[in-house]
Amino acid sequence: MFTAIYELLCGKNDDPIYASNVYPYVGLFTLVYAIVFAIVFYLLLGRWRPVWDKVSHWIITLVILIAIAAYLALDQSKSATGENYDAFMYKFAIINAVVATVYFFIFSVILKRASIFARRTPF
Repeated sequence: MFTAIYELLCGKNDDPIYASNVYPYVGLFTLVYAIVFAIVFYLLLGRWRPVWDKVSHWIITLVILIAIAAYLALDQSKSATGENYDAFMYKFAIINAVVATVYFFIFSVILKRASIFARRTPF
């Protein structure tokens, strides 16, 4: 599933290690991190105190997730292939950050109703 998504967005790479070791690992962990970040924001912090209901806090959480997703893609690509960073790795990192943003937005829409103070965050 993740291989098809990343090959559609990034283009097919000649190195088969991406399809077997990089895309599944990065895709699964990006999905898990997005779920965890949304749960922490809406169910833990959004129910704890009314100070975590601002859009700026949501954006900070998203930026942290984007940084982790980009680093995860770069690190896994480099360690799996054993090569230096190249243009495809950076492209993959940027696309993985966009995918993480989409996941976080979807989980935000789903989980914000369960929050007490952050029900209207980000909208």
